Amino acid sequence: MHECLEAVAELLRKGRVVADDKSAPCLSLVFLRKVSSGETLELSELYPAVDPYRVFESPLELLLKGGPTPLLKVGERPKEAWAKLEWYNPFSRSIKDRTTYALLRSVNGDRLVEVSSGNVALALSAMGLLMGKRVKVYVPTAGRYVEPFLEIYGVEHEVLDVTMTVEALEHIRSDVAKGAVHTNQFENDANFFAHIRTAAELDWQLQRRGRRPDFIVAGVGTSGHSAALGFYFSVRYKSKLVAVQPKDWIPGLRRVETGVKWLKWVDAEVVDVSFEEAMKGVRALARKFGILAGISSGAVYYEYLRRSEEGVYAMVFPDDLFKYYEVLRSR
Repeated sequence: MHECLEAVAELLRKGRVVADDKSAPCLSLVFLRKVSSGETLELSELYPAVDPYRVFESPLELLLKGGPTPLLKVGERPKEAWAKLEWYNPFSRSIKDRTTYALLRSVNGDRLVEVSSGNVALALSAMGLLMGKRVKVYVPTAGRYVEPFLEIYGVEHEVLDVTMTVEALEHIRSDVAKGAVHTNQFENDANFFAHIRTAAELDWQLQRRGRRPDFIVAGVGTSGHSAALGFYFSVRYKSKLVAVQPKDWIPGLRRVETGVKWLKWVDAEVVDVSFEEAMKGVRALARKFGILAGISSGAVYYEYLRRSEEGVYAMVFPDDLFKYYEVLRSR
């Protein structure tokens, strides 16, 4: 759907766009509803409608109307920084709730299969149960810390003797041959377009403080959220995307050369952060702000700390630290 990025860019530049036959499918992914050719769409529709009472009649309503996730100031001028705390999403306690809901809406079928190193496995398990889907998840060895949670959900899963998520993809072929549908977080463009909504929410929050980001710092996993935020803010404000990849190994992050899809759609400065550097970021956040951010969040914060450019930074912290207890013990 690369060909309809210009329609999304027009929406971001002008605040509205008229859908045509080419752009309607991807605009449907952005707006999470069917968009018809000829329909006029407003950017403001992507901004949160906040219920001050926070009373919800279903778990999915909690996901869709429970936001926005908090935006916390974690740096003062001249390097002012704001971090979006995505562990306030209800199912996987991560940004992958947003991704997974979009993936589920984009595919048909009652039997779903996916490969995940952690957070998508949890989100897909929860939402699959809520939406009446039969789910099977393949998990690489490095993601086996989520296995107890998958057992609680009662979903079919298998831990594979591979180190990277992409290495496990070949194992789903037999499931697909038997009629299962691959939600495909690595290639399904619903991943990218869902996070245009995430970016709009972040923009809406920053506007409340009269801020426009000069820099977006985000980790590279599938590259869905990092590329979408980079695209959104570069079009809106000419912000610069700093994409953090693991120098060695960090849960949930991947190196660009492993074949991430959407980062190619944007201009980005790609930087390396090691596991130990990421943990320095985790400790810095804990000791200064009292929050236990996840390891990839620590990597993003570490990169912010070591940068010299002044301006306003916006960061995404994908999840918190608690599910990584076994990882920390093993290190």
